[in-house]
Amino acid sequence: MRTHKPHLALFVMVFGGLLFVSAAQTARAQCSAPYLIDQTFPTSGAPETRWRICFQPMSGNGLVITGAWFQKSPGAPLMRLFWDARISEIFVPYHPGNPRYYDVGYNFSMIPLNSNDCPSAKGGTLLGPNSEVCKEVRDRGLAWKDDLNVRRGEEVVLWGALDAANYNYVIEWTFRDDGVVLGRVGATAQNAPSMPTVAHMHGPFWRLDIDLNGFPGDSVYLGAHKEVGQGATDTMTLIANESSQEYKAEEFTSLHIQDTTLKNGNGKSTAYHLMPMRFGTPRHAETFTQKDFWVTRYNPAEMWAPDLPNYISPPQPVSNADVVVWYQGAAEHQPRDEDGRIVNGWWTGEAHIMWNGFMLMPHNLFDKTPLCPPSLCQ
Repeated sequence: MRTHKPHLALFVMVFGGLLFVSAAQTARAQCSAPYLIDQTFPTSGAPETRWRICFQPMSGNGLVITGAWFQKSPGAPLMRLFWDARISEIFVPYHPGNPRYYDVGYNFSMIPLNSNDCPSAKGGTLLGPNSEVCKEVRDRGLAWKDDLNVRRGEEVVLWGALDAANYNYVIEWTFRDDGVVLGRVGATAQNAPSMPTVAHMHGPFWRLDIDLNGFPGDSVYLGAHKEVGQGATDTMTLIANESSQEYKAEEFTSLHIQDTTLKNGNGKSTAYHLMPMRFGTPRHAETFTQKDFWVTRYNPAEMWAPDLPNYISPPQPVSNADVVVWYQGAAEHQPRDEDGRIVNGWWTGEAHIMWNGFMLMPHNLFDKTPLCPPSLCQ
């Protein structure tokens, strides 16, 4: 894992001049096989878009993305999106008040996978030193449809699982052909043997070091939608200093990460929108759980979500800076007979997977509709 970032421009001195390193060279330098994925779309026919992804299986954090670049067309440069993206913690408080587990902090190992997890017939490939990671190239369903005109989309998915005692946590990263990224965590396996019918939460905290087009010059805006009479307004408010923010379902709260200089061919500023995919809002006694988004200035020593209140005190400027955004998700697990039952004094059964996560969607990255023929989308 890198502990620092390069200087403002990546370069080497050559006869007194500057030889700039391309994004593709940077991707190769940051990782190599078997930790580098280079996926073009569509999977058959002429390439239209492309992802280059660096990953690393790690005990504790699970499957970590250590770099990701997107190419919006064959002639476009590779654009960096992630420097690092990971699960920082999974907080598991039980409803009676105890126990309260910090599952990443236990440094659980990843589970070796096999062909049953990752069948080649389904587009799967086992990766990692001990086959801890599955890469799947999938048909993702409809990308768009307009009467008789239609386009199906594709995606490359990387996933692995932490062996968290009785639970398995499936950590999944999806990179779609339209530049969208999905992050999900799924809890599965067995309810706690000593209290299999006690309700509890699974609360992942994602740490997303988003370096849009490189680490300098990023800013984060708080997006909010408000209904006013029969109309509505949408606002983006600059987050000038390190802070925490609350998700409000009625306002469709999101974070907009925008680069100062990156623009599309229409001259519009490019951003990525962080949009929650959630079923509710957790609020626990612990301070770090009482807000849903956090924005911090990049610091390689700041990696653990429970310390977030300390990371923003005193607050530093995060406008036009190297920023890290954090997002808290949650899945409430109310045990059910479908999870299993006690037979002869022993718990038997398997809890089906319960997901929660987020979407990162590009905004004004493309100049026109991607994955659309010129006859329809000029």
